[in-house]
Amino acid sequence: MTDYFRNDDELRDLVMSFEACSFHPSEFRHHQHLAVALWYVWHLSSEAAADRITNGIRRLAEMYGKTGYHETITLFWVRMVSDFATKADRTQSLATIANQLIGQFENKNLIFDYFSAGLLSSAEAKAKWVEPDLKRLPFAGH
Repeated sequence: MTDYFRNDDELRDLVMSFEACSFHPSEFRHHQHLAVALWYVWHLSSEAAADRITNGIRRLAEMYGKTGYHETITLFWVRMVSDFATKADRTQSLATIANQLIGQFENKNLIFDYFSAGLLSSAEAKAKWVEPDLKRLPFAGH
């Protein structure tokens, strides 16, 4: 397993950079999305965390003139991260938990176990949450 974060300060710095839109969206990798989502679900309610990450991704894209935000993909990962966080050992550092999370969900194509490519590419799925069409999520959503 790769350790992306050595300590919680590194994770906090990533969140601060995300909120400040201080990097280009193309530099915001999957493992960073997961880590930022974990930070939010760790510190906020599920709804507030989802709002913070979705608004942040939209703001980051807008700042750099990018389009293509996808609500279902974003909320899928927020829900996966939320579920992971509820089972995490809270005696460990958040950086350790983030590294475990990334190790478990490093394959961003996991989403295709739950959603068909056709459904994910639909305008409806891009604009709002749609339920998976291939397999139910292993937990109750929010």
